[in-house]
Amino acid sequence: MTIPTLGTLSGRKLVTDLQSFGLQIGEQTGGIARKGGAGPSDHKTITIAGQTVMVPVYTSGARHSPFQASPPDQHGASTLLRDGQTLGTIHFPAAPRFYGLSTADGIPYWKIALLHGRDTLATTVHQTCIRYADRRTSCQFCAIGQSLEADRTIAYKTPAQLAEVAKAAVELDGVRDMVLTTGTPNVVDRGAAVLAESARAIRAAVDLPLQVQCEPPRDHHWFQRLRDAGADSLGMHL
Repeated sequence: MTIPTLGTLSGRKLVTDLQSFGLQIGEQTGGIARKGGAGPSDHKTITIAGQTVMVPVYTSGARHSPFQASPPDQHGASTLLRDGQTLGTIHFPAAPRFYGLSTADGIPYWKIALLHGRDTLATTVHQTCIRYADRRTSCQFCAIGQSLEADRTIAYKTPAQLAEVAKAAVELDGVRDMVLTTGTPNVVDRGAAVLAESARAIRAAVDLPLQVQCEPPRDHHWFQRLRDAGADSLGMHL
């Protein structure tokens, strides 16, 4: 058995199976992963046949998956097995270098923004939300409060902090784009204002494509304001 070309039907099925069944990993797989919280938690980034995908590793299903990964070597290369048969080589990305840095006031960069996948930087600008406490009004997919409770982030990231981390992530780790999401801080602009401030500061520091995400603002003129501030695409929290 070998890893098929991912553009083929068998290649797409392999990725689907990995993302459905998950992957058994050892304790020393390197890279980055986290349990619980917002964003791509309980998963791990792997590169297979040149394509980067997120695969469950900390779910109940993953513990019984037919897929296993051997401990990676110093370059992140690992052997992928299915039912004990070798399929081929996959790669786990190394922890980004910018994670080792902190702001002047001692906040680790990884508490301000995280690497998602292989080359996407992501952050939640406001880690609190007026909708979150009431499950009747909160986004049903959201776990924004869990990361804050676990002390894996800070409640608010200033535009200056985001610009500083984004610049370092581009220069040290080759980050190619960035996603900014936010909890809803008020019922008027619903996060659009803080996203505009953040986008403007980041684009002034580094040329980095940005996607921003928030609850739809009451005033739809915010869409153009976000575009003018440097956002390239917009996602809505519904």
